[in-house]
Amino acid sequence: MTTTDIPTAGAATDLLGPAPDLVARASSIREVLREHAAEGDKGQAAAAAVERMEAEGLLRLTVPRRYDGFEANTRTVADVLVELARGDGSAAWSAMLINIGNWFATTWPVRAQDEVWAGNPSAKLCVILNPMTTAERAEGGFRMSGTWAFASGSYLATHAMLGFLAPQPDGSLRHALAIVHPGDWKVERSWYPMGLKGSGSDTVVVNDVFIPEHRVQYFEDMVNGELCTELRDMEPAARAPFLPKGTIIFGAIQIGLGKAAADLAMARLRTKGVTGTVYTEARNSPVHQLAAADAQTKIDLAELLMHRACRDIDGSAASGELLDEVIRARVRNDTGTIVTLIGDALDQLMKAAGSGSYLASSPLHRIYQDALTGGSHAHATPQVGKEVYGRLLLGADGGVTVHV
Repeated sequence: MTTTDIPTAGAATDLLGPAPDLVARASSIREVLREHAAEGDKGQAAAAAVERMEAEGLLRLTVPRRYDGFEANTRTVADVLVELARGDGSAAWSAMLINIGNWFATTWPVRAQDEVWAGNPSAKLCVILNPMTTAERAEGGFRMSGTWAFASGSYLATHAMLGFLAPQPDGSLRHALAIVHPGDWKVERSWYPMGLKGSGSDTVVVNDVFIPEHRVQYFEDMVNGELCTELRDMEPAARAPFLPKGTIIFGAIQIGLGKAAADLAMARLRTKGVTGTVYTEARNSPVHQLAAADAQTKIDLAELLMHRACRDIDGSAASGELLDEVIRARVRNDTGTIVTLIGDALDQLMKAAGSGSYLASSPLHRIYQDALTGGSHAHATPQVGKEVYGRLLLGADGGVTVHV
């Protein structure tokens, strides 16, 4: 599909609500992902898990319909990620970064999009936003070399979207993002973490590659809604606020892991005894009843925050009006709050389920480590979100300390 196949205005359906069919597809493969989760300890999500996600179309949620994708809104992507994370955190994390990388690419000029998807609708992008190198200016573009660590999902990707510092005519440097094509980048194994072991968050390496101007966008322009796609008015999904959409998805993974822990812990609590007490079944113990209720409430609150953020983001895309900076900061803060709520819920569930939950052989152990690792991501760190949100609420001097 090429630029001649541009959709007509109004092709989108529900711009705010979830797509039930896609969420159901994710839910239907949850047990497959859970069954193969341990295989991810080798560094990549299990082949069986990837095959099922691919077959259900869950790695092209955000690809435009022009290229046979679903062009899904934020609410749908988030709800799908929750269901995938209930099965396996690593597989869900990989799907998260591929789908957001694909979505970022929808904001590029159509020429660049055609180069990615016109010949291969299954093409996928991994993404590293941080500017890890300074490129050299060349005629018609830039020459770039460097290494980019923590490239989650890179083992699935055909293309890489990489941050770099772009020299400007006045001698200054601007944070930019480049789309790098197959054959111009490689992956070096470097990801040996405590959790999310199968996310394939290895290092991308580029050696003296030319990047033409049409495959470059400037980070600050994207944050401010100044996107390069010519189809901004025809494809609402492509004009969603850049960083909020790329941030709330981290909360979705946490919620899915919280739900997975609740599924397992509460099943265990219905039958296990409480050592040293009169309770032969923990389900009859008031202490455990309170823990279950409190943990589930925190998971529910986290999901409500996520859905509010998704509605803000998708509402902005639908209207074409960029979200107010305070609301964008609120999404950042809400993502950190989700991390805190799920962390507290997991603590309660693990302790209530007993010492066996902490054994390496326990699925709860894997979920717990995945949540700790995922919750440490820069975009999900609670205190950063609180600071930027608080600064804007109070009108602090100097503006924000992090882009939102």
